[in-house]
Amino acid sequence: MDLLVIQKEVQKEWKAKKAFEADIDTKRKKFFITFPISYVNGGPHVGHAYSLFRTDTYARFKRLQGFNVVFPQGFHATGEPITGAVKRLKLGDQVQIQTFKDFGATDKDIEDFKNLGPEHVAKFWSKFWREAMEMSGIATDWRRTFITTDITPQFSRFIEWQYETLKKLGYVREGTHPVVWCPQDQSPTGDHDRLKGEGESVISYTLLKFESAEEKGTFFVAATLRPETIYGVTNMWVNPDASYVKVQVGNEKWIVSKYAEQKLKEQLKHTKILQEIDGIKLLGKTITDPISNRKISVLPAHFVDPENSTGVVMSVPAHAPYDWTALKELRDRGDLERYGVTRFEIEPISLIETEGLGDMPAVEICEKMGIKSTKEEDKLEKATSGIYKKEFHQGVLKDNCGKWSGKKVADVKEKLIEEFKKRGIADELWETTGEVVCRCTTTCFVKILQNQWFVAYSDEKWKEKARKCLEKMAIYPEEARNNFLNTIDWLADKACTRKSGLGTKLPWNNEWIVETLSDSTIYMAYYTIARIITENKIDAKKLTNDVFDHIFLGKGTANDAAKASGLSKKLIEKMKEEFEYFYPVDMRMSGKDLLQHHLTFYMFQHAALFKEKFWPKGIAINGFVNVEGEKMSKSKGNVIPLKQLVESMGSDIVRMNLVGFTEKLDDADWRSENVKAIRNRVDFINSIIMDLKKMKRRESGTAEKNLLSKLQRIIQKSTEHCERTEFSSSVKYSFYEATMMLRHYLNRVGGMENADKATLEEFIKTIIVLNAPMLPHTAEHWWGELEGKGFISGWPKYNPKLVNVSNEAIDGLLMKVEEDIRKIIKTTTIEKPSKITLFISPSWKYNVYRAVMEGVGIKELMGNEEIRNLGKTAADYYNKLKKIPKLEEVLLTEKKEFEGMSGAKDYLQKMFGAGFEIKKGEGMNHPKALIAEPNRPGILIE
Repeated sequence: MDLLVIQKEVQKEWKAKKAFEADIDTKRKKFFITFPISYVNGGPHVGHAYSLFRTDTYARFKRLQGFNVVFPQGFHATGEPITGAVKRLKLGDQVQIQTFKDFGATDKDIEDFKNLGPEHVAKFWSKFWREAMEMSGIATDWRRTFITTDITPQFSRFIEWQYETLKKLGYVREGTHPVVWCPQDQSPTGDHDRLKGEGESVISYTLLKFESAEEKGTFFVAATLRPETIYGVTNMWVNPDASYVKVQVGNEKWIVSKYAEQKLKEQLKHTKILQEIDGIKLLGKTITDPISNRKISVLPAHFVDPENSTGVVMSVPAHAPYDWTALKELRDRGDLERYGVTRFEIEPISLIETEGLGDMPAVEICEKMGIKSTKEEDKLEKATSGIYKKEFHQGVLKDNCGKWSGKKVADVKEKLIEEFKKRGIADELWETTGEVVCRCTTTCFVKILQNQWFVAYSDEKWKEKARKCLEKMAIYPEEARNNFLNTIDWLADKACTRKSGLGTKLPWNNEWIVETLSDSTIYMAYYTIARIITENKIDAKKLTNDVFDHIFLGKGTANDAAKASGLSKKLIEKMKEEFEYFYPVDMRMSGKDLLQHHLTFYMFQHAALFKEKFWPKGIAINGFVNVEGEKMSKSKGNVIPLKQLVESMGSDIVRMNLVGFTEKLDDADWRSENVKAIRNRVDFINSIIMDLKKMKRRESGTAEKNLLSKLQRIIQKSTEHCERTEFSSSVKYSFYEATMMLRHYLNRVGGMENADKATLEEFIKTIIVLNAPMLPHTAEHWWGELEGKGFISGWPKYNPKLVNVSNEAIDGLLMKVEEDIRKIIKTTTIEKPSKITLFISPSWKYNVYRAVMEGVGIKELMGNEEIRNLGKTAADYYNKLKKIPKLEEVLLTEKKEFEGMSGAKDYLQKMFGAGFEIKKGEGMNHPKALIAEPNRPGILIE
């Protein structure tokens, strides 16, 4: 089979017949499925392909079930990524140039990007994405596509309506909040506008003021996430190589790193630099602990990062591994006296009692992990994380913690901070949770922004609506539901605008642009009307709020909307009808990286804007993609463009290798070694189909009945797993187990020449359909070979009348016996057996086995005289079975097992070229008879 030729031929047919264009059909149930609008700052790679192929697989599954499936696809250009890329191209950034070239851009394309700007880049990569998706056979209704931003002015009008409506509802508010800020763009930097740091957020540090003993009114200001540990402070750390400043802050003078002064200014603190100080000149200074008035010293630590918080760190060596290690280094070098610590030895102060940790947890864990230097950063980070988490959640403050003594850290932390602020010994500084770099390559920091527009995700009444939306939804895998609930709980107000990049202008203030994670929450509703807008060339200006209010919210009449907009009543009614038929979204499929922002925002905004009947019905989430066991990254050179893969081996093989091996939240792993195994099975099925044409019908018997019986389980399991988007489990049955059964059947009957055509044809047609969502091109080709016309249709239905559990169990046992015989031959010196004897288990073992299956206790079992007479032998077997996690689903009787194996005697003799004897093990003392068990005969090879 030439899969690439087949792929082109099948796609040509799909296109000619408009196979994936979905229109209103009231006779069929609709199914609306979406994949996130693809960001067009490059082409699709194998990571995108995993989520994309999963979505397409589900769309095809639902279509085969008879649903009227719509799977639209738009493209995302909002924000800084594209403008940032163009800036980097103009600066000659070789990484950016090579990235675009790796996806297929030429030198001329790169020059065009620089000269024609961001909108041209967005259009170029949108076209490229579409070509890659079409080449991959994605079942998309392309009539509904669009590009975000003013590139599609009608979509921008939709976003304007969205935010004007949210503002009227009170969910978009003007306020003062901390945001991640790019000083170059003079704009908040959302997740998708970042070159580095996606997922990082803002976090509040407590600033604790330690007054200088030499200069009243001057404070060393230490930043901490654990202000309660001030009760165990022994000294202060500064970096001797860093630059510090004395800065006027209100009526006080603060000592902080030079870098920190700019952050303080951006967070609405009026600052003025009074003096620049080298860090080394601060060493040995004496300062006062604001809680106990103890005098402590300022000591050197190179692990202190002057760019992190204030560049001043308080030392709590009993509970902080970094602090203990740095203090020990100074002790071991005899350096403490150099910094004025002469009259006493600094000793750690224990202040938190935690179950499972000792009095000095930092000291103990450093000794246990063998940490001897502050340069062992990985070990220290691991040690720190372990202690901090345990102490926060389980720790209780000791008697030396004043009024907080005896209370849990988690319960009093916020109260403690508030009291410290009231006393004037504490303040606040916002930081990012990790490094953030804007797409323009500028390092970002936290700025407290005034007069900024925020989406009020902190609104508790809105959170309740989002929870209600989540409660009604199907979530695959189900374990992700708690992640959503936690996200809804902690989600705070989010800046929804920025000053630079591409996007839609905020309708009531054109200085601002709606940012990338804010204009990608309800665009699925726009898909429903995009086709009508495009086909009728509707002017964006005519898409007034009245029109959108009527279509999406059911407000007003079509007549009123027509008068206000200049659109015809018929067009407005047509758009409303399209929306109301296809909405809501039945399934949204995405990677797990979007769970804590986009997917949660999606629930919030639908719950705010639409009637409950239009709230989303389901979300399926998947993991990331590794390549040959390694995380995908540009630096490793293992980012594989989707087009490259599809061109080299065909879409179906790529799809099966990605989607057929992983499911739920596990990360997929692209492994080239899997390709051969997939291809071998495809070729095997193909060879059967080719031979089927030449076959004649023969009389069917037990082997055929067994095959069709087992086929029902494949149908049942494949359907169940497909419904839950567990495609790897579905493929296990429909592709791998099915081909194994097919081989076994052909072996059993003695090859194709002895097989029954009708049975084989039914089996093959069924597995073609079951595999069609995963192998769409190949399956269509096979269907054409057998049927001659039309596309595949009709998902197979489980038929319990064809199921014969007992016969299936015998056939399964036969396969197991074959496998065991081969293993024994492989591990012995017998090259060619002359005789093989099977010993069927004695009947008492079946009785014990059944008792364990049915949950019968040992005392009750021993009420059986035969079992009781066996004594310890029976008890030992009972206990052995109890330890097995999963017993056989079907238990044959001794008689049926004997008859089944006797009936397969001729087949086994032919398979192994040896004489076969089947013996009942009842009453026999032969070693093989004694080890025989139900569903596992003893095997003697001579």
